[in-house]
Amino acid sequence: MNNLTVEKYLPYIIALAALLIWKILDVHMPKETSILASSLTIGAILTGFLATSKAILMTLDSPVMQRLRDTSYITQLVSYLRQAIWLSFSFCIISLVGFFGLHEQVWYGYIWLFLGVSAAIAFIQITNVMLQTISHKQ
Repeated sequence: MNNLTVEKYLPYIIALAALLIWKILDVHMPKETSILASSLTIGAILTGFLATSKAILMTLDSPVMQRLRDTSYITQLVSYLRQAIWLSFSFCIISLVGFFGLHEQVWYGYIWLFLGVSAAIAFIQITNVMLQTISHKQ
């Protein structure tokens, strides 16, 4: 397995590890829904930031971006960005759905944690890649 493959699946690997720890420690979702409101807010902020990053990336016309477009790495970058946006948006949706009483179900906590952790890791990952791209010297 090469580094790009590991990097691509890293959010899911870390989320699965978090699920395992959650299960071993026998953690449950809180009864109150304030965590869902906070989760929805965080997910929406991440989704908005990532969508804005996508728009900025599409309009960049620097030599670095031109070189990226000439290689296969632009496909990888767009893939990471797409993955991060969909994970963040999915985290918003699962947080919203929890307000309808589902947050008390055991399976709900697993899905919520998996999406939350994978969205956070994907966000960190794309942020690092974008910062490297923007700050790259000629």
